[in-house]
Amino acid sequence: SQIVKSLRNYRRNLGENDNLLIYYAGHGGFDEDANRTGYWLPVDATRDDPSNWIMTDYVVNQIAAMEAKHVMVVADSCFSGAIGRGIKIDYGSPNWVHKLVKKKARIRLTSGGLEPVADGIGSHSVFAKIFISLLEENTEVLNTSKLFNDLQRRFPASAQNPEYGDLHEAGDDGGDFLFVRQ
Repeated sequence: SQIVKSLRNYRRNLGENDNLLIYYAGHGGFDEDANRTGYWLPVDATRDDPSNWIMTDYVVNQIAAMEAKHVMVVADSCFSGAIGRGIKIDYGSPNWVHKLVKKKARIRLTSGGLEPVADGIGSHSVFAKIFISLLEENTEVLNTSKLFNDLQRRFPASAQNPEYGDLHEAGDDGGDFLFVRQ
């Protein structure tokens, strides 16, 4: 309920100049029979009872209704790839940063596709450890495309394949989420 309430609060309170990074780390599920629907399973969820599962479609719909300029979802869970599909960002022009900050962004970076993902050793997953180290090492403007490429290069070869793209039908118009060290 805290996740659902928080999404609703962000939807109500964020304005057109705000940025939001949502990082979900936890269990995930996928229901092949229910129109290929993905779920987040928070700490109070059980695998046998869907009453506390959060449909990733719900998360996307809440984000689509937000006025925030840039929203990025980083999902570190099994079957996290169910949250969206597609990449459509152009970094070709010399002033790409100025163009991207003016456009709405609804971006996703997931620890895997439609498969289980590895748990970590210690306090972070393998995905989280690499993600955090890339942010800590950043000294310039880091866009999600570069972040994803760097993450892929450092990711150990396994059945887990991180994914990146826009949140399908969430209002993305070609912007990007940019990380700048303060």
